[in-house]
Amino acid sequence: MSTETDPAVAAVRTALADPSHDLGEVIVGRPGDTARFLIVRFNPVDGEDFDAEGEMHAAYTIALRAAGWRDALDLGDLVLVPEVPLADTEPGTFIASWAITIDRATDVQDAADQARERQLDLGVTEAVWTVTDSVGRTATVHTQDPDLS
Repeated sequence: MSTETDPAVAAVRTALADPSHDLGEVIVGRPGDTARFLIVRFNPVDGEDFDAEGEMHAAYTIALRAAGWRDALDLGDLVLVPEVPLADTEPGTFIASWAITIDRATDVQDAADQARERQLDLGVTEAVWTVTDSVGRTATVHTQDPDLS
């Protein structure tokens, strides 16, 4: 998929399109057509601007996290690793993952079993969801069942 038609690349560029970021100095791409991650790189036109590289990556990280790119890492080159595949997810498709903290589990299977028990408990009236959109942006959503509260 070319960067011109890649919805995830477009979403990252939109998230960074504010007065503090010069999109002429930002390269957003996917290494290969099927890569499940994106790279955001500061690439100033004027060679003297390279001194600002660390500062700009920190600013990009803050802007991307605010736009829902939870896994934006400040690593020199920003590497975005979304929870969903980017290349083949249709717009309007979301993945919702239910989250609960399990204390005092003996192992991962025990934690999963306890989570499933809580999920089926009719007395539980609220839940926290991690919702990921088609381009990999995530949001945490708290829901409550009004009929059971």
